[in-house]
Amino acid sequence: MTTQKNAAGRKPAAGTAGHFSNDDTPIVAQGDTAGKLENAPIDKNSPIPDILRAGLVDSTNPGAPPLGKVWKLRTLADAYKERPPLEYVIDGILPVASLSIVYGAPGSLKSFVLADAALCVAAGLAWLEPLPVDGNTATELRTTQYPALWIDFDNGSRRTDERFDALGKARNLPADTPLYYVSLPDPWLDANNKANVTELAFLAVSLGVKLIVIDNLGLITGDVEENSAQMAGVMGNLRKLAEATGAAVVVIHHQRKSNGGGDKIRKGETLRGHSSIEAALDLAIVVERKPGTDDIAIVPTKERGATLPILGARFTYQHRAGTKELAGARFWAVNISTKSEQELTEIQAQILVELERHKAEGTKPKQSELVNTVRDEMSLFSTGPSATKVRGALSRMVDDGRVIVEDGNVKNAKLYSLGG
Repeated sequence: MTTQKNAAGRKPAAGTAGHFSNDDTPIVAQGDTAGKLENAPIDKNSPIPDILRAGLVDSTNPGAPPLGKVWKLRTLADAYKERPPLEYVIDGILPVASLSIVYGAPGSLKSFVLADAALCVAAGLAWLEPLPVDGNTATELRTTQYPALWIDFDNGSRRTDERFDALGKARNLPADTPLYYVSLPDPWLDANNKANVTELAFLAVSLGVKLIVIDNLGLITGDVEENSAQMAGVMGNLRKLAEATGAAVVVIHHQRKSNGGGDKIRKGETLRGHSSIEAALDLAIVVERKPGTDDIAIVPTKERGATLPILGARFTYQHRAGTKELAGARFWAVNISTKSEQELTEIQAQILVELERHKAEGTKPKQSELVNTVRDEMSLFSTGPSATKVRGALSRMVDDGRVIVEDGNVKNAKLYSLGG
């Protein structure tokens, strides 16, 4: 085999593409600066494999430049430049230019509590103010006032109108509060289409919004099935939306009903869809509603940065006289932040995860098996709870109907399953 040489008879330098241009300049060399790469001409006569040539030259535009002319390469000099402090639309939780998901089971109030947050941002009001009752030490969350955009693909215009009407009037917000929303828009948003997402970015920039909420992910993926690896492209486009607009982009999504029979599962893995969805996020939050109540827990399941606390909230509302339509609605912060309460919430959530798994497998665990599995799973990243605490949490769930206990075939054995 003949080794290729340049006009001067030298071999290509280590790390080059293995060919030289007509002016004796390597087309691609490891360690080249951006300037050299940008100026490197494409030698159409050099023996570039077709698969590489396709990457360097657009077949429909032979004069297209290499990536060095398109990519904006940065160096440590850029990294060392002073940057302004990171801004948040909701203090400590939602930074600008971020991508987040809020998910939960049907009826968990996830969309409603996020709509409450969006209005607070648009008005510059604190979100989740403490419910004014004795002993409530919950802390409100400050917001930075920015216009907000809500895009509804799920609830329809009547329900969306009713919700924002009730939430706005509960706080006596003026009609010119900079909240913008659209319901079931035409044309539909296809987040797998870069041009479509770019149009949305232009709209957001023209409105000056810094919070964009999309309800919900499953309805904007175009031809992409949410359990496929192609979701990485959808999430990449949503990330570009956040970067292009400088907005906190929050997508509402659903919680999977079961984990399909795996042995163990993190709470974050109850987020429905392909793993690339969670991987793309700065923040994921699951909203869990206590059965039979208007109390919810807002539980972070993925954070990039400092660990966020579990938040407790209570939904309060009034109906119009003689109707079931809302006249006013808002969420208040309630205590759920003590160590014991947080631990209880986390234990009970893990119990539900394990029972969902057994339901999918068509099995019912004994108490000892369930307690040990919960303890093992919760001890993966920290000291797990004691068996006594898990049994106590399980007992409460039996009392409030979330878990059903029945006699097994073996003497004194108790079997556990999800309640209605």
